[in-house]
Amino acid sequence: MEESFPHLSLNREEPVTDKRPGGPPRFEPPADPPAHGRRLQARLESAKKQTDEDIGGFDDRRLFRFTVNKGFDPDTLRNVSPEIEFVSQEGDELVVAFVSTAALESFEARLTSLAKGDQVKYKQVLYALQSVDRWSPEDRTGWALGQEGFPDQASFVLDIELWPIEDNQDERTRLWEAFETWLNEYNIGLIDSVKQPGLSLFRVRSNQQQADAILQHRDVRTVDLPPKYGLDLSLLSPDIEDFPDIPSPPENAPGLVILDSGLTTGHPLLAPAVADAQSFLPGKDAADEHGHGTLVAGLGLYDDIETAIRTGELTPRLRIFSGRILDENNENTTGFVEK
Repeated sequence: MEESFPHLSLNREEPVTDKRPGGPPRFEPPADPPAHGRRLQARLESAKKQTDEDIGGFDDRRLFRFTVNKGFDPDTLRNVSPEIEFVSQEGDELVVAFVSTAALESFEARLTSLAKGDQVKYKQVLYALQSVDRWSPEDRTGWALGQEGFPDQASFVLDIELWPIEDNQDERTRLWEAFETWLNEYNIGLIDSVKQPGLSLFRVRSNQQQADAILQHRDVRTVDLPPKYGLDLSLLSPDIEDFPDIPSPPENAPGLVILDSGLTTGHPLLAPAVADAQSFLPGKDAADEHGHGTLVAGLGLYDDIETAIRTGELTPRLRIFSGRILDENNENTTGFVEK
């Protein structure tokens, strides 16, 4: 599944850190700490109003997106309140949950003290914080959906990823159950799901109105169109002999494991990069009878395959390891692929 996390463009101050031996990074105070505090107060107040627009959720927590300086340790948020939970990190942005009203009030109290010029405990947390926002419908919009928009159909299929809850099985179960109940209440058809500690995926069928509601759901991390393969047919016309010789990747190149329908190891564009190919499907060898595994390996090896073909810049930087787990119909009837 393709995954992408677009973000709103934010002006960020360059981080200034001083690594103390044996300690976390120290962030220099802003030039005007009270002004910094007032700015964060205003951003937080705006973000609170925006989170009021969120719907659903398995509990009453609020989710915020923090932009922080490089080197910030999310665990230090617990110094402000043990009920501030780190949810996810996307580059220099953190998604955090204020599990209780008391946790949010404790955080706001520290911002108030900073804005007044008072002494603030754990002020390094506030110094490192540069902005506060809501995780918006735009943030939830996946790459393909952002590029193509919703299909022009009465109903269509969407892939939904929920925020991960890895450390608490009870909360994770409540998350799954609450979301499935919500889908049923909105008459959104559930097609399939993957439920693991670090990954919660739901494939659904919805209409436009239902899709808009999904994008407002607090527990939804991303919404995207199901993966599909599309390639300009004109790119299929060049003769393989027109391509330059493909060099082998460096000996210390990272390895990429493809678990799919096998691999055509002798393919001229792949052969120099193939390190190993094995089958884990009883009664089948490692060769690709379906073609899907070979296609995936090519995409993994060359990334933007269209640009690579157009420019002729076909230089492998990875070593390919193929593990066959799917048959000639791209299926596995011997058990769950996830296992």
